[in-house]
Amino acid sequence: MAEADRSALVLTNKNSGGDDSTLEPALARLEAGGFNVTLEAPDSVEDLRRRIRDSGASTVILAGGDGTMSAAAPALMGLERPFGILPLGTANDLARTLDIPFDTAQAAEVIVAGRTRRIDLGLVDRRPFFNVASVGLSAEVAREHEGERKERLGVLSYPLSAWQAFRRHRPFRAELVIDGKSLECHCIQVAVGNGRHYGGGMTIDEEAEIDDGWLRVYYLRPAGLLAMLWVLPALRFGWLRRAPEAEVKRAKRVELRTRRPRAVNVDGELDGMTPVVFEVLPGAVEVFAPPRAAGAEGGGED
Repeated sequence: MAEADRSALVLTNKNSGGDDSTLEPALARLEAGGFNVTLEAPDSVEDLRRRIRDSGASTVILAGGDGTMSAAAPALMGLERPFGILPLGTANDLARTLDIPFDTAQAAEVIVAGRTRRIDLGLVDRRPFFNVASVGLSAEVAREHEGERKERLGVLSYPLSAWQAFRRHRPFRAELVIDGKSLECHCIQVAVGNGRHYGGGMTIDEEAEIDDGWLRVYYLRPAGLLAMLWVLPALRFGWLRRAPEAEVKRAKRVELRTRRPRAVNVDGELDGMTPVVFEVLPGAVEVFAPPRAAGAEGGGED
């Protein structure tokens, strides 16, 4: 027998890559699990945030990709109850970090089951993000990844976008102040991660967890094509600590300055310019998620 009715507000981003047929099994599963579902499609970021803030006692469920999650983050910080995720995006890296299934009906089952996880948010100049913020090569990838190619190829367009960006990108000098300690680097990318995954399944660090209270900072030194062929699988599986072209550190606060202003890629969207300050906000939001695998722990020493 289904539980007593609970209200659920499903906010969908029609531009995330899903369609009604993708969402219908999830809505059916939510209703079978005792939710009285209202489906709405906000027409702007501000509208999305307003609907979250005005959701009353309803369970807020976001049907979209990482851009939708990041856009919703400021409103989710004040929600004071768990929210749900139905992955409909190209990359779905937050869902991947949380082990939420990409099948929307199975993701709805996670919400119906009711288990939750309190997770951290990263902050870039006080603006929240879930996965990663970066400067350099990834910002060029974000530019390459916009438009028709992303719509046509979906997640398969990431490798092509990365290759095009790598061919055009030039190294730069950056100054990092990591928890008060200053260092300079000649690099092609600086990334500050809160979650475990980004960029369609790449792994920030094999030791990273989204609830460990730490940011992971890495930078990549300039490298030729052959060296990058090693770095790419290291990026994919979180092995950057083993790559001589990379440096990985933990941090609570990071200041990043460059000689000239550079675009900042925040969860796949270009948002802001250097200089910037990154911080971590532990346990900022609560989300419906499967239980963590036995023995999974974050926060290992550098």
